[in-house]
Amino acid sequence: MWFKKDIEMKLDRKNPPPYRQIEKINILQAKKEVLFNGIPVYTIHAGSQDIVKIDFLFHAGTWYQEKPLVALFTNMMLHNGSKNYSAHQIAETLDFYGAQMFVNADKHRAFLSLISLNRHLEKLLLLVEDILKTSLFSEKEFDILRNKEKQRFIIEQSKVSTLARTKFNEVLFGTDHPYGRFAAEQDYNNLKTEQLKAFFQRLYNGSNCEIIIAGRIKTNTLSLLDKYFGQNDWVKKQKLISAKNILKSDSEKKHIINKDGAVQSALRMGKIMVNKLHPDYLGLQVLNTVLGGYFGSRLMSNIREDKGYTYGIGSALMSLEKVGFFVIMSEVKAEVSKDTIKEIFFEFDKLRNELIPVEELNLVKNFMLGEMLSSIDGSFALAEAFKSIHFFGLGYDYFDTVVNEIKTITPEKLNSLANKYLQQDSMYQVVAGKY
Repeated sequence: MWFKKDIEMKLDRKNPPPYRQIEKINILQAKKEVLFNGIPVYTIHAGSQDIVKIDFLFHAGTWYQEKPLVALFTNMMLHNGSKNYSAHQIAETLDFYGAQMFVNADKHRAFLSLISLNRHLEKLLLLVEDILKTSLFSEKEFDILRNKEKQRFIIEQSKVSTLARTKFNEVLFGTDHPYGRFAAEQDYNNLKTEQLKAFFQRLYNGSNCEIIIAGRIKTNTLSLLDKYFGQNDWVKKQKLISAKNILKSDSEKKHIINKDGAVQSALRMGKIMVNKLHPDYLGLQVLNTVLGGYFGSRLMSNIREDKGYTYGIGSALMSLEKVGFFVIMSEVKAEVSKDTIKEIFFEFDKLRNELIPVEELNLVKNFMLGEMLSSIDGSFALAEAFKSIHFFGLGYDYFDTVVNEIKTITPEKLNSLANKYLQQDSMYQVVAGKY
């Protein structure tokens, strides 16, 4: 066709498009509103489709449970019946209106998220109100869920990746800390609906709630939230009580979990490190990306591409609210577990003893800035970006700091950070499988 030929004539296939460095990232900021009873609501008005996502957030994660599994099962049971809706009716209502509802509980927070067309929002908020105020925790639904999750747990315990991940967190934080405390099979048998009901009554209420809305927010959305969640009958005066949280890392640095017949060994290596509130954090994120934070990283190039020990290996600097940690993760051929660890330490040595070439560092910087742009593409992504700072008490100027640190950090600074944090004798090693 003539226009196709015309377009092809204009394309320069010999030279790449001109390179343009990202100078600044503009992020649409959340606006704070407050419901009648004091619940904070953060709104992000963006997007072309007539839908909204509403996140109800509660300080009801594992940090606040007294017994294992209570926070998780309380959250999961929100799908399974309330005063006016059975589990089947909840699913049927969501399906009828083309809506989605998700629940999730992590270390510090529990979430209920609703995605809805604006024209059906009020009917769905009526459903969510009933769930968040009158969930029943029926024995029948609980038994079904517990049996299913217990079987899933048993299957997971046969995997070397699960064994390594669990042991790594236990030795890093100690079993007296929520970050290092995991459920055992017997905990599923011991769990009772009375525990879930008490946890729900204590923590799922207006005085312990925040709301985040993202999407095409209508003028009446806040009034609807006030109608269903803004009244004083949902507010309780209380003091949040956290679980026992004594952080005590194991005195032994190397831990081997032998598993007969394992074809692969799961590896975890790392240490307690800083979170995003520490001034070294952003520089360490750049250093981590060089080491193992993207497909072209040094660990991938060495251990996957050159040695062929694994299909994949990566590292991450995890920022939890109370502390951060660094971890390297991989599953390798069982017979090369020791050699893999040697190669990891070889890469540590290079970062401590040699400056990162400018060309490699620029590639990493461009990758990180591109990933940052992708992470704020769309209203729902903007809500996640807001959470990433809000949960740490940071403001939007943090993103400007991130961009500036990525653009200006030098090989010399990264070398200094490597010598400060990547010491071989400071690393915990966990291998599950064969060693």
